Amino acid sequence: MRCLTTIEGKNQAEVFVAYLLTLDISTHVEPAQSEKSAGSADAQGSPIDPTKQLWEVWVRNEDRMSLAQIALAEFQSDPNDPKYAAALKQANSILKEKLQESKARQGNIKTTRDLSRNSLVGGKTPPLTLTLLILCCVLSLLSSFSQPEPQNRLGNSIVKQLKFADMNRYNATKDPAVSLKQGEWWRVFTPAFLHGDPFHLLMNMFALFSLGGLVERLEGTRRYAWIVLLLAIGSHLPQGLLKENIWNIQGLSGSPNFVGISGVIMGLFGYIAMKTYLRPELGFSLSPQSFFMVGIILVLGFAGDIAGSVGNLHMANFAHLGGLIAGLVLGWLMSTIANNRIAPR
Repeated sequence: MRCLTTIEGKNQAEVFVAYLLTLDISTHVEPAQSEKSAGSADAQGSPIDPTKQLWEVWVRNEDRMSLAQIALAEFQSDPNDPKYAAALKQANSILKEKLQESKARQGNIKTTRDLSRNSLVGGKTPPLTLTLLILCCVLSLLSSFSQPEPQNRLGNSIVKQLKFADMNRYNATKDPAVSLKQGEWWRVFTPAFLHGDPFHLLMNMFALFSLGGLVERLEGTRRYAWIVLLLAIGSHLPQGLLKENIWNIQGLSGSPNFVGISGVIMGLFGYIAMKTYLRPELGFSLSPQSFFMVGIILVLGFAGDIAGSVGNLHMANFAHLGGLIAGLVLGWLMSTIANNRIAPR
C-alpha cells in the first residue's frame, strides 16, 4: 500500500476516492499524520475546519498506482467536473453490490471448521445432493443391490443399463469399452447409482450427504452438477477401462464390473481438501480423522484379496484413486480461478 496524495477537505477526499472506486482502484483514507497528532483541534485549541482538514489517500495495490496517478492529475486539473459528483452515486451502488455479494456468499456457506460437526448434517439438503441420494437409494433397492434374481426383470434391466458396460457384451468381447463404443455414454456416470449391499449404500449416502451438501452450498447447484459429472468421469473411466491385476499385482485392478458413488465422494473430499488449503479465508477445514480414513480406504483397497472385493464385485480401487486425483485437480483449478477474480489489481 502506497500513499498517493494528500487532499484538503473531507468532501473533496470522498469525491476523489469514490471516483477511484469506479476505476476499480481500492483505497484507504485517513487523516494526515500531522493532524492525527494534533487531534481534533488546531494549535490554538480551536476545532479544525472540515474543509481545511488534510486527508491522506493510500492505494492498496501498487499495480494500480500508475492509473491512480493519472486519475489524480485529472482531478487536480478540474475537481468540479460533474463526473466526480456522479462518481459518488456510482460508488455507493458498487459498495451495495459488493455487500450483497458478500452476504450471499455467507448465506451459501453454512459450515463450521470441522466437517464432523452436527451443523454440517443439519438443515435443508441442497436439491441436487438430495436428488442423488434418492436415485442411489431407489435404484439400489430396485436392483436388489446389483444382484437381482432372474425373475426381477426391472432389477436386471437397471443393472444391465446402468453398469459401466453391458456385462454380457463384456464377457463376450473382453472389451471394457464395448458399451461406450456403442454410444452409451451415460454409463460413464450411472454406475454411481448402484451399490453392492446395504452397508455400502449406507456409508456412501452418509458421505454424500455431508460432502456433497457442503460443496453444493459452497459452489451452487449448477457448478456442483458439473463438478459431480467431472468427478464421475475422472473416477469411473480409469476403473472401468484399466485391466485387472496390473503388473500381476492382486487387487491393483480395473474392471467394468463396479458399482457405487464412492469414486465421486473421494473426488468431493479431494476438492474440499485442496480448496480449503488454498483458500483458508473460506473458514472451514476437514478434520485430521477424515484424512486418516481416506488413507485407510486407499491402502486397504489396494491391499489385495482381504479388502479387494465385495461378493463378486471388485472394490473400485482405481475409482477411489482417480476420483481423489480429479477432485484435487478441480479444487486447484477452481481456487486458482477464484483467487484471480478476487485479487486486487
